[in-house]
Amino acid sequence: MKDKNMTLGRSYYYEFFAIPFFFSEKDEKFNLWKKQLDYLKNSPIANENLDDFKALSKFSFDEFRAEQNRLLYDYSYSNIPLTASFYKEGRDEGLAKKLVLDTLRKSKFRKNSELCKDSEDFIGFIFYLMSSLLKDEVNTNAFLSTELFVNVINEFIDEFIDFIKGSKEADFYLHLANLMQSFFELERSILAVEKPKIKPSVAKEMIEKQPYLSNLKTTKEKFDWGE
Repeated sequence: MKDKNMTLGRSYYYEFFAIPFFFSEKDEKFNLWKKQLDYLKNSPIANENLDDFKALSKFSFDEFRAEQNRLLYDYSYSNIPLTASFYKEGRDEGLAKKLVLDTLRKSKFRKNSELCKDSEDFIGFIFYLMSSLLKDEVNTNAFLSTELFVNVINEFIDEFIDFIKGSKEADFYLHLANLMQSFFELERSILAVEKPKIKPSVAKEMIEKQPYLSNLKTTKEKFDWGE
């Protein structure tokens, strides 16, 4: 039997992780994220994350936006791939996109292309989808969220976190990555899913040939699901 509170809590964390990866020139989403942070910091997954919550709470929107632009969405090359496909194949919009779409089509949710121009393998989109699936599963026996985690998230999340933690530009995102690391260790424990075996990094191999260029198309001010 599902623990409804745990399912909702997991959903909340996925939304919390999704928001910082969507580009925004206004502070509405960041303010929402700050409220989520104030709630989550009262019950950290691991004691060592207390310092991460404390550090994140000090960031203003302007400071966050400056680091986001510099680290992820600068017009120059970025060294942190933002799609699940790039970690799997060294290119955007690959097999991981198909796997996300396979799960999405089984659900009642559909991407609103007017509000979200990014591909379905964009990591921010995947986290939002996971949050929505979990909320929908609270009162049902569906397990599409588990399918998405096993087929997609579990495959890229460790390397994604390593890329963030390895960046000299990361401050806000370094603390976020620490929270993500604790959360996804817990996710594997809850779902009884093993961490993938370490393989040669396709993403690093491709970046050595040509630096990663973010595929951002438009400013994201809000996120919406069309049913």
